[in-house]
Amino acid sequence: MMGREWKTLLNKKVPDLEVALKEELAAGERMIHIGTDSQQDGKVTQFVTVVVMLIPGKGGRAFYSKETVPRIKSLRERLLMEVSTSVQLGLELSQIIPDGNEMTIHVDANPDLKFKSSQYVQELVGYVVGQGFHALAKPDAWCASHAADHVVKGMVIGR
Repeated sequence: MMGREWKTLLNKKVPDLEVALKEELAAGERMIHIGTDSQQDGKVTQFVTVVVMLIPGKGGRAFYSKETVPRIKSLRERLLMEVSTSVQLGLELSQIIPDGNEMTIHVDANPDLKFKSSQYVQELVGYVVGQGFHALAKPDAWCASHAADHVVKGMVIGR
């Protein structure tokens, strides 16, 4: 996960995500948010994972990585892949993130029954919480439903 290619939202390559995060963490307590979104495109599914480090009173920094796989037809399977990608990264990052820095995984599923994803919210949030992370689902899951969504749809600056 951390070995993948990472970029800033300005589309600047990040040589080593772990080093970039450690530098930020050395400056003080941070809130880390991780979210993954996906989009179907022909015969492939593209996933974008975003890591956002919020710096209290000063904004934050964001990094993203893309991955393309053969098309995933099942909504449940695609949502599970989104969440498992975020959880896996969270588990890797937890090795370098000191205590006191809150980590939250954002789930791109909506509990509102008018959305197809609603039937999977409990399962997805349970998976995240079961791995020891805080979980946010829509409409509060901004890291997946807004930040990653913009990148996966090609709205990243400098593209």
